[in-house]
Amino acid sequence: MMRLRKQNWIAPSFISVALVAIALTFSGCEPGAPGDFASTESPTGAPVSTRAPNNTSRSQSLPPRTNQTILIASFNIQAFGESKMNDPWVMERIVAILREFDIVAIQEVRAKDQTLMTRLMQLVNAQGARYDYLLGPRLGRTVSKEQYAYVYDTNKVITSPDASYTIQDEKDLLHREPLVARFVTKVPPDVRPFSFSLVNMHTDPDEVKYEMPVMHEVLKSIREFEYVYAQEDDVLLMGDLNASPRQFGPLAQVPGLYWIIDQEPTNTIRKSVYDNIIFDRGLTNEYTGRSGVLDMTQMFGCKTEEALKISDHLPIWAEFVTVEQVPGVTAQFFGQAGSGSVR
Repeated sequence: MMRLRKQNWIAPSFISVALVAIALTFSGCEPGAPGDFASTESPTGAPVSTRAPNNTSRSQSLPPRTNQTILIASFNIQAFGESKMNDPWVMERIVAILREFDIVAIQEVRAKDQTLMTRLMQLVNAQGARYDYLLGPRLGRTVSKEQYAYVYDTNKVITSPDASYTIQDEKDLLHREPLVARFVTKVPPDVRPFSFSLVNMHTDPDEVKYEMPVMHEVLKSIREFEYVYAQEDDVLLMGDLNASPRQFGPLAQVPGLYWIIDQEPTNTIRKSVYDNIIFDRGLTNEYTGRSGVLDMTQMFGCKTEEALKISDHLPIWAEFVTVEQVPGVTAQFFGQAGSGSVR
């Protein structure tokens, strides 16, 4: 049985559509005004550039950022902690990646110092952007703990710590229980915003053979909870599953379930499919059909060996319209369909 851990920040009676009217209590730093944090230093005193690298080019696979769509991504920033924060070359590129998306689910935040994400936001917002974050508890059975995080553009979406929670795994089947967070898009008052819940998950590579067989139960529990307590039926499971769709097991048999990545490798050396974004395409018909894997070597004009300094995983992404769609009608927005599969 999977239950929901009612931590201090969960409000079970919360209605996600009502997010439009709530006053937010941010979990991170207050986003800076344009020009804030124009120059900063790493904890070691070395200057850290807050500008995008000169050789950065927006990936050709990414659609343009518009007010009619949002780009949701997942990125395992391998062992993201002080070592990477102190590396200006790496941080310039992590910041450039985060700024490409409206929401990024991050895995492998590894820092005892809980100011790490606040400092990351200072870099992201240094040129006038207004991103914030949600951060889950430190999790893991060993001394090496990890945290899940969501980084999001406050100009495009709304959320709150009151709209996030962590699953409680009573049978201890999961190494790191997922962090769930509800979001709603910012749209004109005369249209209904797209509201949705994201499930940030990172299976343990040594325990994936035990975790994937119960992932369908995890998703089922979350979907039921979200519908009962938030009237939310758009639930997206995302993250580093350490499994390709052929290893999904019972999860792949859930009726209507769709995954955006089927065969394209998601690790930096381009050999394996580990990461994915999974949802019921019949319910989440706000999906435009566009999704993919962000090639860091292409974006930064660097070699694979250099990209591995950023992470051994590539960011993955999917595009959705910002307005809630009529049930049963797929969003007909832009041409080419994604590469995923429906079961």
